[in-house]
Amino acid sequence: MARLVLIDKKNRVCGDTAAFSPRCSYAWAYASTCCKPDIKGLAPIAARLLDESLGKTCRAYKFSTFESNGGSDGYFVFDCDCYQAAPADLGDPAATAAVMMSCLYVGYVRRDH
Repeated sequence: MARLVLIDKKNRVCGDTAAFSPRCSYAWAYASTCCKPDIKGLAPIAARLLDESLGKTCRAYKFSTFESNGGSDGYFVFDCDCYQAAPADLGDPAATAAVMMSCLYVGYVRRDH
């Protein structure tokens, strides 16, 4: 199963799919186990599930390989399949540094409110 870590613009780990996959939704289970993991499709789903778990709602999520607008609201996405540590400790600066150095940056999910 694919593992993605989402980091906000304040450089805080906001979500790790390793932490919410046990209580995952059908959308996450289906998207992350289909043939070849599709990061472009998985990242918006991960962002939506994270926001829903925090009680936030957004109109739409859009994935791009880079942050297209400096003022946009969203998450930097890291592919951490190779990262064997436990789920990242949310908000811990050391966890953010570990993810940024050990995982592959794959893109940005913009949230449209």
